[in-house]
Amino acid sequence: LPQYPSYDPQATVMEQIFQGDSPMMVLLRRYKKALQETAARPGDQGVQRRLLAVQQEMDRNFAWQLESEARAVLTRLGITDMDRPVGELSVGQRKRVALAGVLVRPSDLLILDEPTNHMDSATVAWLEGELAKRKGALLLVTHDRYFFDRVVNRTLELDNGRAYLYQANYTGFLEKRAERHRQESAAYRRLQNIYRHELAWIRRGAEARRTKKKDRVERFQEIEAAAREKAVTRGLEISSAASRLGRTVIELDRVSAQYGGHYYIRDFSYILLRDDRVGIVGPNGAGKTTLMDMIAGRRAPDGGTIKRGRTVRIGYFSQTGGFPDPKQRVLEYIREAGDYVVTAGGERISAAMMLERFLFPPELQWVPVGSISGGEQRRLFLLRILMEAPNVLLLDEPTNDLDIPTLSVLEEYLDSFPGAVIAVSHDRYF
Repeated sequence: LPQYPSYDPQATVMEQIFQGDSPMMVLLRRYKKALQETAARPGDQGVQRRLLAVQQEMDRNFAWQLESEARAVLTRLGITDMDRPVGELSVGQRKRVALAGVLVRPSDLLILDEPTNHMDSATVAWLEGELAKRKGALLLVTHDRYFFDRVVNRTLELDNGRAYLYQANYTGFLEKRAERHRQESAAYRRLQNIYRHELAWIRRGAEARRTKKKDRVERFQEIEAAAREKAVTRGLEISSAASRLGRTVIELDRVSAQYGGHYYIRDFSYILLRDDRVGIVGPNGAGKTTLMDMIAGRRAPDGGTIKRGRTVRIGYFSQTGGFPDPKQRVLEYIREAGDYVVTAGGERISAAMMLERFLFPPELQWVPVGSISGGEQRRLFLLRILMEAPNVLLLDEPTNDLDIPTLSVLEEYLDSFPGAVIAVSHDRYF
């Protein structure tokens, strides 16, 4: 399951499920084609014989169970119209169809890249149970920390170009990584002591060095390189510009929203206060993003009114934060929001320096935004929002595609954010 599954927009949900070149998938597609031919030419004896032959092959391979299982999994994932074209589905629904496809296909190794994105909590809990029952190997990339904790028993960490394997789930990984960091810190201090000693020897001058072995100079160069490598390792730093927030923030009065005659939100009223931390939960399709869009002013309510204070500056970290020009450079994208920011402490920070704090080194700042990873794009989008000095943050599924260290720093930042925060999230840990 890739993070962004490819799909045929003309294919139906069931046709998309049975994509692939395995013998079982080919057989199921042959059966579907034979059914369509029989419906189109009911009196054709040759077509009927082909359908009978395919049905008998389905019997021999126990393929009927696979189709019924696919329907059951799709239904559990909230997909009920099996004949609907995939191109008409939302991003989240397409991800669910792709997930159903890999769950029902027989395999020895199941690879899932961010499978819980766009899923509500109940569906994630169901998926945990399915994976626990499954026989076979599982390789999983996820930033859902509860899911991580409950599904895996080994953790592979990729950190600064190195890989570390831990025989543990997420909780155990945190403990073992902390121990590794303590050991590395002690080793780094020892390395610094050796480096200072060797540096003093090197600084005695060329005459002194000629009396020493050449390999000691080479050893110094190796120690110096190692010390510098350790010294440049740094973590994400999140800070934003300060922006004053008045007494009136956002007031919703009897707000309603409907689509196709169905009301998702009806007569909802709420007064948002300056230090509020509001979480919005609910199943997919309940209208959570619609409510956020109305609060942000991107969509007018179908009933009621929304009042925003004069000093309110909204930063909206939406699910679909896109990049209009994928060829635009990373630094150019951030500079559109401002060349610098002034933090609450009065510190003036340039756009380039803010990018470095968000783990975009100088060489990455001139890369096109379309060339960086999905996680880097989300981190860049978050920085763009913070550069605009918001005093009200709207976060719609902020944990999707953000790595765990970034999430941890974001959570700490939100604890001290001097304004109101509204968040939609299915991440139970967040």
